[in-house]
Amino acid sequence: MNYLVGIGYKSRLDLLHRAVDSIEPYWPHTVIVDNSDGLDLRAEDSLSSKVTIFEPPVPLTFPQKINYLLEAAKERSCDALIFMHADAEAAHGVPEAFLKLIEEVRREEEKWGAIFTNYDSLCAINVEAAKAIGGHDTVFTMYFSDNDYYWRLHSAGYKMLQTDLPVIHHGSSSIKSDAYFEYITSITFPLYKSYLLDKWKIHQTEQLSYELVFRPSGFTGNQHGGGTT
Repeated sequence: MNYLVGIGYKSRLDLLHRAVDSIEPYWPHTVIVDNSDGLDLRAEDSLSSKVTIFEPPVPLTFPQKINYLLEAAKERSCDALIFMHADAEAAHGVPEAFLKLIEEVRREEEKWGAIFTNYDSLCAINVEAAKAIGGHDTVFTMYFSDNDYYWRLHSAGYKMLQTDLPVIHHGSSSIKSDAYFEYITSITFPLYKSYLLDKWKIHQTEQLSYELVFRPSGFTGNQHGGGTT
């Protein structure tokens, strides 16, 4: 199986190191999009020696970042894009177990869309499905573009699979570490939620929902974060 691993980085370099260290088997396939204000990763030789660092010509929104990674996966003829949050951390043995599970799903499920661990803190997206439905809606800047995308996969008949693989998510660390970014998010969050509901003609008291098919991994490894300490 040919795959690309993508990570978007904005802040909290300490957590990015933990994320990368926890997915060592993926290093040759990994691209980090440096979306930090000061291009922090230019000075991080310890990262650039392990993975590829991409500096976008302008700062990217979350949907733009995912769309870049999806296009890169298509150009490399990848079967799957594995996306990881920069503040996530996979337990020891999870990267290998996740790859094995993706391979099994590809053999058994003709029409799969996405495979989740701890939601999409570490997830796989079927590149063929992405070709069929297109990229993320760039009207969104960050929140709700994932909800919109997974709803579109579901609506197109693609299965959404939930695994029991242990991945820690140090939630919303990039936002919490930047007071201005956190303030802007607090204002725009309800606006983009309204746009999502209006787009799909859903009442404000309702939510988008789709079936998650549980896919046991058989994983019996360490249930705590992996990588170096």
